[in-house]
Order: sequence, then structure tokens, then C-alpha cells
Amino acid sequence: MKKAKLIYNPYSGDRSFRNRLDSVIDKLQSAGYEVTPYRTMSIEDIYESVKRSKEYDAILISGGDGTINHVINAMVQNNIDVPVGIFPYGTANDFASHLGIPRKITQACDIIAKGKLTQFDLGKINDRYFINVAAGGLLTDVSQKIDINMKNTLGKVAYYLKGIEQLPNFRSIPIKITCDDKVIEENIYLFVILNGSSAGGFKLAPDATANDELLNLIAIKQCSLVDLFNLFIKMLKGEHLESNNVIYLRSKNFKIECYENIETDIDGEVGPNFPLDISISSKKIKIFTP
Repeated sequence: MKKAKLIYNPYSGDRSFRNRLDSVIDKLQSAGYEVTPYRTMSIEDIYESVKRSKEYDAILISGGDGTINHVINAMVQNNIDVPVGIFPYGTANDFASHLGIPRKITQACDIIAKGKLTQFDLGKINDRYFINVAAGGLLTDVSQKIDINMKNTLGKVAYYLKGIEQLPNFRSIPIKITCDDKVIEENIYLFVILNGSSAGGFKLAPDATANDELLNLIAIKQCSLVDLFNLFIKMLKGEHLESNNVIYLRSKNFKIECYENIETDIDGEVGPNFPLDISISSKKIKIFTP
């Protein structure tokens, strides 16, 4: 039998994955996998667990984008190049949604059992990798600040409520973006750099794929509240990229500078300080896909 290590975050999403653990093991054993489950206790614990996983044929992850981020960073650090299976049991699960991996246990297990592998790019921001998104500015640190009980109870709605709470602090930030032969200096409200296509449940880069060897930068320029509201409506319709209030760039490399002390976010976790050197790492990870 092949050996698979299942790293699961018991606090992700609605915390229900642990109640389905026996079903997962039963399903994967029937598919020829000897499964070793590991319950994570902290971020540091994830890295220690992955470091001890070099003898496995696959690493399976249950959690949200943040848990997947840490496991994959740990795999790269330890030169572990084995297939990754995903059980999307976080709150937003943007990356799994982008890949078409369902939350339903039997379907997620079937994807792993069938063994179809696809290679995907990773974004790199300074010395860390991200699977889906790197961001900065207004609202980008919502997932870091939100109360975990509220997040687990209300799901995505909790993000939107926390975002509304931050609106009184609404202000633009001056940034400088260097991309290929372009230099853009602009006051913006926020920027996101996507490896996938969505963030926070919004399809921000509809045509993007996580293996096209490109990153997608979307920044919202300083504008009136009326224009900003209209822009969010356009986002819901997928029409925002044509707006004059949006900067949209596609490239393999970006450098972003900001002289204010604002927080950044990568896959829902605390990101590095400015300046940011962001690049694509092509075909860096293999994932079981539908």
C-alpha cells in the first residue's frame, strides 16, 4: 500500500472534519492508501510534522487556504516533492474552489483515489510562497483579525461583517508598482496578486489559472464611495477589470513599494513587510485534481 500523511487542522471552518476522519481513512484504505492522520496544534507544529514526512507517498491536507499555505511552504523547505490532496474544510476555500475540488468527503476522496495529478505554479513573495493570493491595503487583513468563533459560526458572512466594521478607517495608501517595463505610482485602497482566480469568494481574475506561469495584479484606485460601491457591483458581475478605477496587470514578476506601515496578507495569514518582491515559481507542486 502507498503511504499518505493526512495533516488536518481541527479548528478550520466549522470544525466538522474530525467527525469524518474515520470515513476518510476507510475510503482511502479501500483505494490502496495507508493513512496516518496528524492533528495540528499550531503553525510551528505543521512545519515539524511535514519535516517528518519524507517517507510518505502523498501528503493530504484538511483545512483552509492558510493551512494549505503552511503545509506547502514546509514541503518546499524540506524538498518534499510528493502529490498533495486537499480536503477544503476552511471558511472560504478559494484555492480548492478554483481547482474544482468539492467539500463533500466522498467526492474529495474519489479525486485522490483516481490519482489524476496536475502541476501548479506557486507565487513567491520575498522568502515565502503563496498558493492563491498575496494582498495589502484595506480589508486584506480581515481573516487575521476576525474572531475564530464568529468565523466558524457565520462562515463567509463573518468576513463581510468584519469588512463593514473597518469602513470608518477607509483611506488610500500610496504605492509604487514596478512590472516589466512599467512603473506605476498611485494612491490605492487595496491590491491583490492572484495565482488562482478568486479571493474572499470574489472571482477577481476570471480567466486566470494557477498553472499559466503568470500572476494577476488587481489594485483599486482611490475614488469616491459612490464609485467604489459601483465597482463592487461590477465585481459581482465580473465586469470590474474594465473599470478606470482598477489597475490590472499580468506578469511573472512584480515589485511593490509602500512607505506606510500597512499589513500584508498571504492566503489569509500574516504576510511580510514592504518592499515586496513577488514572482511566479512555475510547476512547483503536484495536486490531485478532478
